[in-house]
This record gives sequence, structure tokens and C-alpha cells, in this order.
Amino acid sequence: MKHSSRGTVTLTAVIFIFVSLLLTVSYLKYAMSAAVMQKYRFEESKALFLAETGINVEALPVLPKITDPVQVINEGVLFSNMGTYSDVYCSTFTDNMGQNIFMARGKGTSTFKNTLGKPVSITREANLQMIPESFAHFMYFTESEEPGGGPGLGSYVSFGGSDILEGKVHTNGQMQMSNWGCPDFTNAQVSAVQGIAYGNCDSDSWISANDEAERIGFPPDNARQRAIENATYVFTADDLLFRSSGKDTLIMTEIEFVDNGFMLSQWSYQIPPIGVEGPPPTTFRWDLDTSPNLLTDRRIAFDAPWDTTSGFYWTDSLFIDNEDMDGNDITNVLDEYEVGDTISVFASDPDSNKNWLGEIISISTSVSGAIFQVAGIFQSFDNGFVDAEEVILSFFASPDNSIPFNRFAYYHSHQDNGWSLCDTSGFHHFDFEPLPGGADIMSPTMFYSGDQTVIYIRNGQVRVKGSVDGQYTIVTDKDTYYRRSDDFTVWDRVWNNIWIVDDLIYTDSNTLTGEVIYGTPNRLGLFSGSNIILANTEANGARNSSNGIDLIVNAAMLASEGSVVAQYWQNTISNAAYSGPNFGNNGASLADGRGPRRNPTSSFPSYTGNSDIRGYFRFWGSMSQNKRGYMKRNAPGPYNISPGIGYDKDYHYDYNFTDFSIPPYFPPASREDGSMALVMKAYGEVPINSNKGTKQ
Repeated sequence: MKHSSRGTVTLTAVIFIFVSLLLTVSYLKYAMSAAVMQKYRFEESKALFLAETGINVEALPVLPKITDPVQVINEGVLFSNMGTYSDVYCSTFTDNMGQNIFMARGKGTSTFKNTLGKPVSITREANLQMIPESFAHFMYFTESEEPGGGPGLGSYVSFGGSDILEGKVHTNGQMQMSNWGCPDFTNAQVSAVQGIAYGNCDSDSWISANDEAERIGFPPDNARQRAIENATYVFTADDLLFRSSGKDTLIMTEIEFVDNGFMLSQWSYQIPPIGVEGPPPTTFRWDLDTSPNLLTDRRIAFDAPWDTTSGFYWTDSLFIDNEDMDGNDITNVLDEYEVGDTISVFASDPDSNKNWLGEIISISTSVSGAIFQVAGIFQSFDNGFVDAEEVILSFFASPDNSIPFNRFAYYHSHQDNGWSLCDTSGFHHFDFEPLPGGADIMSPTMFYSGDQTVIYIRNGQVRVKGSVDGQYTIVTDKDTYYRRSDDFTVWDRVWNNIWIVDDLIYTDSNTLTGEVIYGTPNRLGLFSGSNIILANTEANGARNSSNGIDLIVNAAMLASEGSVVAQYWQNTISNAAYSGPNFGNNGASLADGRGPRRNPTSSFPSYTGNSDIRGYFRFWGSMSQNKRGYMKRNAPGPYNISPGIGYDKDYHYDYNFTDFSIPPYFPPASREDGSMALVMKAYGEVPINSNKGTKQ
């Protein structure tokens, strides 16, 4: 028994030792595998880091400047003895919102030895997407903090105690804080190129502000043309200008956003002073022949040549063919002229000084045209008319006294001297209503749209309002020239402003506060070649908020040549100095004088004392402008009244522009040298099967 027991113990010990050995081997194998796996994962991270390094070192300096795909690096570049990066590639494309996307890819390779001493290479690839910094990424941007947009400009505009801004706030000029109160920019990233005048603010509290910022190019280069070229809809407003026969007539466009699209209408209008009805202006070619029998078709001529010595036409007859320059029969037009009419013959080229003014003494007609016996009144010529030159015959009209406010001073804040023009800062007007029969160019028409829609209004102003359902950008040109109705020899211009005539709000926004939902698919861009103006309407709080109050706007707004401004120059202030024009000096006018008879229209003026406060401008979006526009005018300054004219401000940034997307074809912000500042949109590792060496 003892011999048998000792054998059992020995066998048990052997089994125990064998099992222990197996466990030890298994543990060692596990530990070795874990170490290998940890080493492998470390080398993977290192390869990805090398790929990112390649993008950062090689691609980022190139990326903002490319227009076509480019291979920056092909062969491997050793970095800090960690491994190599290679195959760095840059490309760009435009997405369906018109936004340029810049992409960079790069590979990183890490090499190490496995437990068997054999080399193992691990390659990883990284991908980076960047987008240009857009003007929609700024809560507030100005090229200059100098005032603009309307008349009666002060020396500067400052931020006061009631101003609260968030997001990116930048000016290429000097930022001015009020001497009477300090704004709340706690949630803003503030930058100014020409410094900050702190006024009543404690400069120590503005340490994070950048008062030596890099200048951002403004207005944005080629951006408007790019938006125009990609327009979904084009509506023209210059069809009634510079015709061979007829007075120059402008066209107003109105857009109302509705569910699934927008309603659009257009109608014709003229800017006063408007002349009495008479024969329309007619364009001919000039004929050097001085006899009616020698007059060529579609031409006009005097009975005497231009005298080079005196610089005058010593003429008493004007010969006119019965067809205009385009071959239209104008017999009926010639029949409208009467003895005693004042007429003008002048070159159609506005830059030439060729103008003759006279009175019709007698008229004779024939099957080929008419002969006016004339008496000269005035003429001005640098040189005489040349053969076949475009020349206009125009009826010189006196003002039509049946039209209300039909005087120069009610519509122009520049001198009436024949050469001064309306400026971006001065009187602007939207309140040209359709004729009693309705819109004569396009009656209200529904356009079903909403996805990435660009609406271009060519050479005209536009009025906008409504509930925005989709992604839109409205684009206008800079300015449009026209020849005055009362004197066809005088040119002026209208600035192609965007007028906000009622709330302009996304369909899913808060209708009381205007607050935009984070993540909303709705976008609106207002891209004006001139100003963006908060119109003096009942809905917008006109007449001291007597029939409406507040204005809500959801949009990214950019005023290329002008400002975002309230229409303070049309108001109901009792003092005529602040509500009416200066008839003795148009350039010093502070108001157009028509506010007291509007909203609603009345034959008799009514006033609201020293107050025409229209409530709050509740704005959720982004605002960029050439010069800073006034939201309120009051004392001190040219409008020496209190509480004054205009709006209090309730501004908020729409973070959907930075976190998701901007309005379609809204302009990017570039640096002074033309390069773009890029911001990261997306980053990730590109899955690849690129392990080299031993099998893993």
C-alpha cells in the first residue's frame, strides 16, 4: 500500500507541474500578444500623426491658393526620425450651396520590427475638408465705422451701453465705444484693424480684443458676379431704359416669400421731377448734309454746319426723318410737337459735351419727315456732331404739377446743377406704388422653389418681405443710370438697394422674437450691390409705431457699396428741419418731407412730436456693410431731438451659418492679398488596407 501511495503522489505532482507550465506558457503568450498589439496600435497612431503632419506642413500653405487639383508631395519625407509622410494631395470643388470646399489628403508611414525582428510598415491616410471664411461667419462686419447710407451724417457712430453683440465682430477701420456707456461684447470675438477707441469702457476688460487685426478685403472680389452667373432666376429692371424712343422708366421688383417658394411682381416708375406729357425722346443718326433733300433715312440735321471758329451752330432749321435710328416709324411722334415747344438736340453719349436747346417757331411736314423752324436758346459743344453719331431729339418738359411732391428737393439730396448725382449716402426711395390697374410689368406670380435658389434683380431695386421656406440669396447690382423725365439731357442714378418692407423670417422661427431654430434648413442671404434699408412702412413701425411695431429679420446681409440702415430720412417729426427738405440747399436736406403724409397716405400732414420710434429691430443673422448705417437718429448730432427716429437693437448671431451652411453663393471673406482664410469643416481617417511586411 505504501508503494502504491508514493506512486500516486508522484503522478499528481507531475500533472500539477504540467498544468502550471501550460498556464505559464499561456500567460506569457498572452502577455507577448498584448505587448505586440500595444506596439502595433502605437505605430498606427504614429502613422496617422505623420499623415496629419504632411497635411499641416505641406498642404495648408498651398490650400487657400489653389484653383485646380495639385499633388504637393509624392515621395516620402522623413519627419523627426518617426517615419515618413507622402502623397499629399490638394483639391477643391463647389458644393450645391455655391461654397468652395478645399480638401487635402496625405499618407503617413511608420516602420518598426516585430518580435521576430522583421520590419513591419504601417500606413494610414488622413483627409481634411476646409471652407473659406464667409462674411456670413461674422455677426458684425464693417469696412469702415464711418457712418453711411442716408443723409445728415455725423462724424462717427459708436457702440453704446445698450449694444449687445455675440459671435465674430470685426471692422477694417477703428472701433469706437461711446463716452456715455460701454457695450456688452462678452460673447463676441472682437477685432479691429485700426484700433479701438474705448471711450467709457475699461480697456483692461478688453484684453481678448485684437486691435491690430489683419484687414479683410471688402467689398468681396468677384463674389457678386459669381452669384449672378449661378442665378436660378434673373429678373430684369432695365428694359425701359435707353430706348430709341420713349422716356427712361425704372422698374420696381417686390418679392414676398411664402411656403414652397416666393411671389414676385414688377411695375414701372419714374423718379421726380417728372415732366408734363409730351413727345417721347427719339434717337437718330446725325447727318452732315444741310439740306432736307439730301437727308439720309433715319437721320437728323441742322441747316448749317458747326462753326469751328465760334464753336456754335448758326442754325434756324432742323430736318428730321420720319424713321428713328432703329427704323421705327415716328410720324405720330413728330405730329405731337407744337409751335412754342422747347426742344433739345444732344449726343446720346453722356460723356460728350454736345447739346443744343431751342424753341420751335414753325413746323412743316412731308411724307419723309418734318422741318422745324427754330430759334436757339442755348448751346454747348466741345466739338460738333460727327457723321452717323447717335443724337437724341427731346421735348423739354416743365414739371407736371398734378403729381404730388413733384419737385427735385423731395427726392434728391444733391445739388440740381446738371452734373451732381445721387450718392449711396443720401435720399433713397422705395414708395413708388403700382398704378391703379396693378403691376404693369409682371403681376404677382408664384415661383415654386426653395433649394439653393439665387434670385438676381438686374439693374433695379427690390422690396422684400415674408416667410422664408428654403435656402435663398437675393443679389442686386450696384447702381443704374437713367435720364431725367423733366430734362432728358441730365443724367442721374438710382442705387440698387434691397428694401425690407415687412418681417422677413424663417417659417420655423419664433414669430414674436425672431429666434432662429438651431439646425433649421432655412437660409436667406441679402447680397446688395448698394444698401439694405429698413423701409418706413406701417408694418415696420412707421409714424411712431402707431399702426405696427418692431421689425424681425432672419438673414445674412451684405451691403457692398453702402450700409444696413433704417430709413430715418422719411419721418413724422414735427420740426420741419428734421422731417422736410432744405429747399435752399438740397445737399443739406435731412428728410424728404413725405413722411407726414404717409402710413397711411393722407392729403394733410400729421406729426408725432420729437418721437418717431419704430420699436425694436429684432435681428438674427449676420450683418456686413461698407459703412456703418444708423438704426436711430437723435441728439446730439444733426438730428437734435429726443427720443428721435428709428429702432432700438436686439441683435443675435445665427450659428447655423458656422455650424451647418451659409446661404447659397454668399460671398467668402478674403485677405488683402486675395488669399482665403480657411476654417475646418470636417476631418477624418481614410480607411485603407496598407499594412506591409509580415502578416498581422
